[in-house]
Amino acid sequence: MASKGAARVRKKEIVKVIHGALLRTNIKAQMASAAPPLGPQLGQRGLNVANFCKEFNKETGHFKQGVPLPTRITVKPDRTYDLEICTPTTTWLLKQAAGIGRGKASKDEIVGKLSVKHLYEIAKVKSRDKALQHVELEHICRMLIKTCRTLGIEVQYHDLNPDELKEFLVARKEKVDAQLKELADKKAAKMLRTT
Repeated sequence: MASKGAARVRKKEIVKVIHGALLRTNIKAQMASAAPPLGPQLGQRGLNVANFCKEFNKETGHFKQGVPLPTRITVKPDRTYDLEICTPTTTWLLKQAAGIGRGKASKDEIVGKLSVKHLYEIAKVKSRDKALQHVELEHICRMLIKTCRTLGIEVQYHDLNPDELKEFLVARKEKVDAQLKELADKKAAKMLRTT
């Protein structure tokens, strides 16, 4: 009886996955390596990962190491590729300008402050991207203001007072340290429960 059941089992057809010609990913400047997730993504498309990493690290030599760069890789049928490296991500630029490490944790939390002058300078940098070349600076600034709201950064329409900003950042650092300590305590308590 068992042999009849085994005879009826069919082998599943192997479906070959065909990857698209365009690969969009964020890669840290000067830190491309064959390790996951980048290595497997490139390998599945038939690219030489070592050569790609060397070229990418050489191209991003003028950026600070570790800056996340949106990258578009167009793979051609002969396994060559076109590499388009954009300016750093918007959230990274905003966090650096505001002097914060992470966004808001609760709904109405304010994690940083920026003036419109800061946003204008960031918009000028982002306007060099291929995707935003023909977009007016005003629209880019509006997009940046929306991103600031989601991150918890308050946009001020006048210059920032350095003394007020310093007090705010000191108070914010204490609050973030307390939040991180609370998270570490929760993690430790969870680890104790599982063992």
